Amino acid sequence: MARYRGSRVKVIRRLGMLPGLTSKSTKRFINDGSNVRQLSQYGFHLQEKQKIRYNYGISEHELVQYVKKAKNKKGNTGDKLLELLEMRLDTILYRAGIVSTIINARQLISHGHVFINNKKVTVPGLKCNLLDKISLNENFVTSKNNIDNSNHLVVDTMNDKVLITVNNFPDTKILGFSLNILLVLEYYSGK
Repeated sequence: MARYRGSRVKVIRRLGMLPGLTSKSTKRFINDGSNVRQLSQYGFHLQEKQKIRYNYGISEHELVQYVKKAKNKKGNTGDKLLELLEMRLDTILYRAGIVSTIINARQLISHGHVFINNKKVTVPGLKCNLLDKISLNENFVTSKNNIDNSNHLVVDTMNDKVLITVNNFPDTKILGFSLNILLVLEYYSGK
């Protein structure tokens, strides 16, 4: 299965708010205690894994590859996994506040509106490096009130052109949604 194309509201009702998936909210109260099934230990692990997959818009195969890369790096494996996911090009555009969701960032990139170091890029999952300069096509117009300067990104909006510079590795403590990364790593421990 490639990307998820189903109802996003059903996903956020089941898993909770995922800002990378959609900016919509539900009118129903999530997990009000009535009619809630008790999850097994496997169910908790699966639910946390699905939160990562849906929020970042990646497939199961891609997530397995990211977990393997994170295990091979020195340091805390959970932090390294989140760092790899946060350094993707689509996530950087989302964190900079250029687009409202990661899905919108994927579309912007695949339509050829994004340049890294003055080279056109059409791969949303491209890993960005430190001191990369990400710019947008001149025809792309963004509102300056949505721009958010994260602690690892510097966003310049001079001359009606947007320039994003990756200055540091992202802070994995600020995700925007609740996630227990240890349950995800336990899910993949046998693989």
